[in-house]
Amino acid sequence: MSNTRHLLFAIAAITALAASTLPMAGCGGSDTPRTPSPNPLPQPTPQPSPMTTATAYILPNAATSRGDWAFGDEPVVIYKGERLRWVNADTIAHVVVADSPDATDFRKTDELRGGSEQSFVMNKLGTTGIHCSIHPNMTGTLIVRER
Repeated sequence: MSNTRHLLFAIAAITALAASTLPMAGCGGSDTPRTPSPNPLPQPTPQPSPMTTATAYILPNAATSRGDWAFGDEPVVIYKGERLRWVNADTIAHVVVADSPDATDFRKTDELRGGSEQSFVMNKLGTTGIHCSIHPNMTGTLIVRER
């Protein structure tokens, strides 16, 4: 045989061998199902969404001229899971107190001097009246509801 014929024969044999083994390479040469890798790729950790803050203002001159509008928007509405931020925009101190302390997560603020603030996370649904313990004529309503 000539070198050319040997070369053609070898190429044909290699091609036939490769063609017969390719289908088995794709399935692993076995009829048994493949088991997943014991160490799957790590998945990214979902990041918590930033907490929403709702702000309730104690308005200027609340104790003398606002009465039941002392807390701005009436009623003060916040959604479950939000942070409720009380801001004293008045120049004198106030203490906001829940009339029904078991109705929501909110019980009372510390004494908020003019310009100060305090926050609470609200997770319990409910409605309660609110008032200032220093100025009882300051009243309002707090509602915690589902979004």
